[in-house]
Amino acid sequence: MAGIDNITGRILQEAQGEVDKILENAANQAKEIVDKADVEAQAVSRAAAARSEQQTKLYAARVKSSAESTRKKALLSAKQEIIDSVIDQAYNKLINQDDASYFDMMQKILAKAVRPEKGTIALPAADLARVPDFFKKAVSKIAGDKGGELTFAKEPAKIDSGFVLSYGGIEENCSLRSIFAANRDQIQDTICKVLFS
Repeated sequence: MAGIDNITGRILQEAQGEVDKILENAANQAKEIVDKADVEAQAVSRAAAARSEQQTKLYAARVKSSAESTRKKALLSAKQEIIDSVIDQAYNKLINQDDASYFDMMQKILAKAVRPEKGTIALPAADLARVPDFFKKAVSKIAGDKGGELTFAKEPAKIDSGFVLSYGGIEENCSLRSIFAANRDQIQDTICKVLFS
């Protein structure tokens, strides 16, 4: 029996050696798989981190750009409000000046607008009530100097300031509001240079 035990012992020892080799190979393969998976996981993690960082930078850039755009729009809107306010103040100052200054200004506007033709000049009702004699004389002289003739219209013009010239059915609106509207871009440019330069 001792021989059988020896043979069985040797077989078990050889089997144990084979098992140990198989287990060692399996452990090595498992370590290689784990190491390879770890390397792949790190690569995926780095790629995800890089994508995340890039997306974060892009998002931050978009947020910054949007904020800058909003800031510029708000600034532009505030500037436009200031410009509109200054234009309104200038207009109100002109129409509310004393009669002598107001009608002196009207003479200057008339000198630029009058034509060498026969026509009429219509003043708004408020101006008709306060028109000084020097302005009436100036209208005739300015028109005559240009080779024309102007008479005062019987009906008041439907404007709040200035006058309307009429030549052969063609009217030219010389109200301060229309002059301001026609020159708005130039007025705005001047205001911007004074206030924002």
